Amino acid sequence: GFSLAGIGDVDGDGTGDIAVGAYNDDDGGTDQGAIYVLFMNTNGTVKAEQKISSATGGLAGPLDNSDLFGFSLAGIGDVDGDGTGDITVGAQRDDDGGSGRGAVYVLFLNTNGTVKTEQKISDTTGGLAATLDNDDYFGSTMAGLGDVDGDGINDVAVGADLDDDGGID
Repeated sequence: GFSLAGIGDVDGDGTGDIAVGAYNDDDGGTDQGAIYVLFMNTNGTVKAEQKISSATGGLAGPLDNSDLFGFSLAGIGDVDGDGTGDITVGAQRDDDGGSGRGAVYVLFLNTNGTVKTEQKISDTTGGLAATLDNDDYFGSTMAGLGDVDGDGINDVAVGADLDDDGGID
């Protein structure tokens, strides 16, 4: 429950659903992390849930020990146009390109809450042009922004809370 995000009505029942992060989850290894997609009832109780981790839910990953997948979450609307809401998930201690640089996973969801496909964005993949340094923790926070640049695709803001540009951390 460290992080959570409204993700729209994923299962199509007319009630909004949420995602909840469990960044110290040990599925597949120590502190790899996980998220839970919670399908909600109109009275605020959970109708069903789907866990997404390196061991379940269709995530291809791979996740490594101490990646902290699920540290941050943001609902980003239906990015791929299939009618189902999508989500970004931060793995702030991912080591792509160097120690603790961080990563963000864009998860395109199925209506049952499993991952249909994914795109990882890090120092080495996903088209990120920014320079990440060791221990920047890219993906430590996120927010869905809607379509900022007017291209018809929703955008996301991503924090790197220990970035040293302009000063220490």
